[in-house]
Amino acid sequence: MRLMRVAALVLVCSGLSFGQEWAEYLNKEDRFVVIFPGQPNVQSITFKSEFEKDLPAKVYSAQAGPSKYVITVVDYKDAEVGDVRGSVAWAAWQIRKRGGEIQHDGFNANDRIEGHQLHILNRDNTRTLVAIHAYARKLYILEATTPADYPPGADFQQSLVILDGEGKRVRYELDKDGNRTTRVPAEAYVPGAE
Repeated sequence: MRLMRVAALVLVCSGLSFGQEWAEYLNKEDRFVVIFPGQPNVQSITFKSEFEKDLPAKVYSAQAGPSKYVITVVDYKDAEVGDVRGSVAWAAWQIRKRGGEIQHDGFNANDRIEGHQLHILNRDNTRTLVAIHAYARKLYILEATTPADYPPGADFQQSLVILDGEGKRVRYELDKDGNRTTRVPAEAYVPGAE
């Protein structure tokens, strides 16, 4: 249900035409669900890790007028543990090197899976909101780039649901010190059923 409310809010706030349809996109292979403005294009790429290992990755992207929404999923299954553990910091560093004015650079969490967030004012006066999360040797990089006079793409980032190998939502409880403790039980994920 939360994702449907987010999708409705995005549609209302973004100034899109009524023909633009936002919907949950479920990808069992890369283990995620996210809202997209239509069916995303998918491209296979190679991602260079911090330890200079070529890793397989996929880029899922969709346009909504002048706004672009992208999630890159990198498969770290054959990488060294140190490379995996540093993957979020490495991805953030690569994005910072593109340039633009960093307006926010800090901690982020989604379903209590830790990550990093960047807000960038680009040279062309667009802005990019980035969320980066790693889970189960997969790196998820979400980027929403919108014109300055459009609502930012925060709803796209917040819609991310990471799935386990059985297709169940991954979410954790935290103890009083903020440490991840137990996983919240979940059923197999069905788009639109939340």
